[in-house]
Amino acid sequence: MTTVELPAPTIMPYLAALSDCLCTELTETGAGEPCWCGVIPGFLVSLEYCDNCADTACGMGWVRAAGVFPYDTFPIATLDANCNKPLAWQIEVGAVRCMPIPGDGEILTPAQMLEVTLNQAADTEAMHRALVCCDAPQMTVERFQPIGPEGGCVGGFWIAYLGL
Repeated sequence: MTTVELPAPTIMPYLAALSDCLCTELTETGAGEPCWCGVIPGFLVSLEYCDNCADTACGMGWVRAAGVFPYDTFPIATLDANCNKPLAWQIEVGAVRCMPIPGDGEILTPAQMLEVTLNQAADTEAMHRALVCCDAPQMTVERFQPIGPEGGCVGGFWIAYLGL
């Protein structure tokens, strides 16, 4: 079988650079170094990496291409099938952290909930800094969406658009 070397899609250098920015920001200005941070493919993000850590680090950060469309005016999709249209990529930048799981029949204390909330807010701001400070030709940041708690993890993701 012959292996064909495919050219890298134009989005890949930006996803890799954004992932580097994200991992740095989460570590330096967010809730600390996550145990996993990188580019993730696919439609959904599995939170299984959130608490699958070998040390005391907890959480995961990700960058994902969540969609793509042609445009005339960035970042508004156009239905024109002209092959010369530039592409806008919908990017998801997210982070989740472990949430303490109380014993049977117990609930988290207000202090524990406050700490989880502070960590989520720190990561939210770190993700935003990664998006707006990372070198990209044309970037528009849309919104933050919280997720969880799910499977002992809580956090959220930003949606942004990258024009290439």
